[in-house]
Amino acid sequence: MGEIILKTGSIPRVDIFSFVAAGKEFIVQNWLSEIILYLVYRMGGFPLLVFLNTLLLVAALLPVYYLCRKASERFWPSIFSAVLITVCMPCNLRPQVFSFILFSIYYWILEDYRFQRRDRLWLLPVLMIFWVNLHGAFVMGLVLAAVYLFSWFVPAAFDRLDDAKFDKNQFTRLTIILALCVLATLANPEVGRIYRYVWTVLRDPSSQQLVVEWQPPRIGSIQGVFLFYLPFLVGTITLILTRRRVNRVDLALYLLFSILGFSASRNSVYFLLVLAPIISRYIPMAAKTVADLSNPPQFVPIDQQQPHPIPARHYAFVNALLAFAAFALVGIHSPWIQSRFYGKSLIDPQTPVGAMNYIEHESLTGNILHPQIYGDYLIWRLWPKQRSFFDGRVHLFGEAFVRDYQRMLDDPCRQDLLEKYQIRYMLLSKEEDGRGNGVVQIARSSQLWMKVYEDSNSIMFERRSVIH
Repeated sequence: MGEIILKTGSIPRVDIFSFVAAGKEFIVQNWLSEIILYLVYRMGGFPLLVFLNTLLLVAALLPVYYLCRKASERFWPSIFSAVLITVCMPCNLRPQVFSFILFSIYYWILEDYRFQRRDRLWLLPVLMIFWVNLHGAFVMGLVLAAVYLFSWFVPAAFDRLDDAKFDKNQFTRLTIILALCVLATLANPEVGRIYRYVWTVLRDPSSQQLVVEWQPPRIGSIQGVFLFYLPFLVGTITLILTRRRVNRVDLALYLLFSILGFSASRNSVYFLLVLAPIISRYIPMAAKTVADLSNPPQFVPIDQQQPHPIPARHYAFVNALLAFAAFALVGIHSPWIQSRFYGKSLIDPQTPVGAMNYIEHESLTGNILHPQIYGDYLIWRLWPKQRSFFDGRVHLFGEAFVRDYQRMLDDPCRQDLLEKYQIRYMLLSKEEDGRGNGVVQIARSSQLWMKVYEDSNSIMFERRSVIH
């Protein structure tokens, strides 16, 4: 998409990538991130894209770590909180990484304003102008600012942290800034229609059904545990064990973003970013509660329990050693080293590279029935000679088509649906996923399909009724 925008000088208004939804209105909301990613790819290929993605993820964590350090006077809660969210953060190379860093900056600015450290609220509308053109999660910035604003209405009895109370002047200023942020969201090619696009994506039943990231995190999977349930458990236990009443803003942030994180896996990232400073602030109080409950006997005089101070030069040496080790590990695992010296491809092993090579080499024409997960790579490799049947833009295709798609993968011999979509070829994944493997067996034994290509990942058939 970024390549097309730069070469044509315009943003497509209709779908040009799929033969099913061709000509249908399609809003390219994240056009700016598409251009950035394409330019980076053109300069350095996939390795540079991976490197940029890593830098952006680190940049997203730095403001949060700063907030962790400010939230606690002690060092270990900050480190614990930062490490927890770093381990749990997803690292996909997608435009949403721009939302991660902008959300973190919003959080940083609002927290500094809340505790009257610095007033940089004027930056929020400026950042929103970029955010609304980079990724659809710009609404999370509005939600975050609204939490700070409306927490002002919570009765003061619920707020026991004296340095975290808004006065009327702060409330007025934040109201104006939030209004300016809303106005800034209109600085995009779609203007007000951008909200209709976001609502369509959020409420699309097909996305809810087929796309894992739009579904609640699964407690039975490692990804679901680390992405949401483990940090949620740590945060909940911390707040329960805190004897002091939780600050109203912290409580509102925790409750709202935990609900959002539970409602869809893709929202869990924002819950993680919000959670870290909250844990850092309250975990020392929770630890003190646990210590008081256990009340261990003191057999050693208290003065003898104090550790001897460590000279500053020792800290400097250890820090230098850790920094060297960190940079060495980053170098070893960099995308350039991985691909050049270890022979590891940056492309997922299940990607149908061989099948796409075959289609390209044989110059095959005709519509291809394929799994949704193959659609984006097919566009990347073969467009415009080939167009996708179904791809990652699930909301574009509609619920009726998704039902047809599922019927065809359950029974690839449905002549009525094959004719409806003018299917000539069928490309299937051989990954052991139950239904996919069953479809392969059905196609192998059917007189309707003839195998034309097969490798360890995928298998391709041609429909006999259209063979000339």
